Amino acid sequence: MANTVDAPKSQLDTITKTFDKDYQSQISVGANEYEIVKSFFLDMTGSENVSSNFTIMLFRISSITGLSVLQLLDDMKGKSKLQVNASMAYYLNSLKSKTTLYGVSVVPEPNFSVQRNIVI
Repeated sequence: MANTVDAPKSQLDTITKTFDKDYQSQISVGANEYEIVKSFFLDMTGSENVSSNFTIMLFRISSITGLSVLQLLDDMKGKSKLQVNASMAYYLNSLKSKTTLYGVSVVPEPNFSVQRNIVI
């Protein structure tokens, strides 16, 4: 669950600080970018909680990958809810442990005869 932490009074109008307690990370982002991303997800999902979580995760994805958050958002604009969810699942799956997958209902089974030849 993501929370918004108030920035110091002198920077309140330009920067929003977010703190994600699941990952123990703090990200400083521009307030305008934050509002753009959050309003996109709020329009898409209709849920304040989901839009906040998606916004925080998109900024986290942006900071890890080095891509602009607005570039990531532009890739999602004009897509259906299912396509946006698939995009978010793709980004989240690429950044986390491979033991579980978001958005996958049928786990792919490996080819065991090929798998035994692969050295990790």
